[in-house]
Amino acid sequence: MSSYPSQYIDCICTIRERFAPTAYHATLPNGKETVAFVQKREAALLDTLKPGDRVVVTICPADFDRAHIRRMAEE
Repeated sequence: MSSYPSQYIDCICTIRERFAPTAYHATLPNGKETVAFVQKREAALLDTLKPGDRVVVTICPADFDRAHIRRMAEE
């Protein structure tokens, strides 16, 4: 039996900078840095995301180094 978590967590993080066409450095609420990726189905976000924007991301509890951007966070 695996102890690897299967549940994902949604949280809000802040975009710090874009460093690749679909990847951003972002800061989680606890201050930890993560790499946040935009998937193809959310490609429309690529034109609107800028440093300082707050976004909803999905992360795996076992790996806080990678996150998937889902949508803009509501203010």
